[in-house]
Amino acid sequence: MKQKINKRYIYQQIFITLSLSIIPLNSVCAEPVIYDFTVNVTEGSLKDNTYDGFIIYDDETVTGAEEEMITVEDGLKVCMNFFNKNYDETKDSDYPQYPQLILKDGKPESLDFWLEPNPRRQWWNKNGWLVTVTQRPENSNLPVNCPNGVTP
Repeated sequence: MKQKINKRYIYQQIFITLSLSIIPLNSVCAEPVIYDFTVNVTEGSLKDNTYDGFIIYDDETVTGAEEEMITVEDGLKVCMNFFNKNYDETKDSDYPQYPQLILKDGKPESLDFWLEPNPRRQWWNKNGWLVTVTQRPENSNLPVNCPNGVTP
C-alpha cells in the first residue's frame, strides 16, 4: 500500500510539472512599449523648431495586424514637449477620443495628437515636419511619466 501511494504521488508530481511547463507564463505579463520621437520642422511658420516626446502603450494591445490603432482607451500614453511645455494625452483637444496611434506592422506609423481648439490636422510626417521614431531600450533610465509645466 505504501508503495502504491508513493507511485501515485510521483505520477501527480510529474503531471503537475508537465502541465506547468506547457503554460506560456510570459503571455500573462504585459510589457510597456516605449517609443521616443523627435519632430524637426523644416518649412512653414514653425521652421527651425524641434519638438520631442514619447509614446507608451501595452504590448498586449498589439495584435500583429498589418495596420492597427491604439487609443487612450487601450492605455495609450503620450508626452510631447511643444514650445518648452510638456503636454500629455489628456491635453488633446478631443480627449478621451484622441490621441490615436496608428501602427503599421507593429511600428508607429502616425500619431494623431492635437492641442489646438481649431479643426484637427495631421502633422505627423507632413511636408516640412520630419518625425524620427526610435524604440526606447528596456534598460533606459529616461522618464516614463510626462513632467508637468515648463522644462528647462
